Amino acid sequence: MKLEFDSISLEFGMHRVLSSVHMVCNTGEIIGLLGRNGSGKSCLMRIVFGSVPAQSKSVRVNGEYLIGNYMRQKIIGYLPQHGLLPDFVTFGEALNLFGVKADRIESGFPELTELLNQKPFQVSGGQRRLFEALLILFSDHPFCFLDEPFSGLMPAHAERLTEIIKKVKPRKGIIISDHLHRQVRSIADKLYVLANGKTYPVQSEEQLVELGYLTNL
Repeated sequence: MKLEFDSISLEFGMHRVLSSVHMVCNTGEIIGLLGRNGSGKSCLMRIVFGSVPAQSKSVRVNGEYLIGNYMRQKIIGYLPQHGLLPDFVTFGEALNLFGVKADRIESGFPELTELLNQKPFQVSGGQRRLFEALLILFSDHPFCFLDEPFSGLMPAHAERLTEIIKKVKPRKGIIISDHLHRQVRSIADKLYVLANGKTYPVQSEEQLVELGYLTNL
């Protein structure tokens, strides 16, 4: 499957956040989305997902335009930057809501099965983030948006999550953004930088410097 989006425009008053965006993600690919803080990465993901309105947008799967809730329910699984689960839902209940079997969690992170009767506010931020990322990755959506999935994770957990991302890649298209850019770059098949409201495909570290994402090599 092919997810493509462009013609996205987002403005807040006189401030233009997004103006010229074009990205393509196929199932079987990991796409890295980099950008400095405030560049609009989270806004872009939320617009394509369908939870934030924009002045204009075009989102297509295999050439067919997507509108409204259809993309949220059938096409895209989205891990937002500031948390996925409400505090009143246990992790076990969340598995049922996302259609994920507990043994899938256990196979990669057996220690997380001890959390199934607990609620998000009862565990550490890293544990919560890890569980939420796995819910999205193990769901049936053909595309996954991961916004800061490594936030708050121990280095060992970040490495194991990276391996799971690579493991599910053959059946999913994954767009991932994180301030740990080396982690993203190490697994990305293609890389984009969002700067000045526009997306730029990049292939070298020199381009990251030219676009202002890195200050030096």
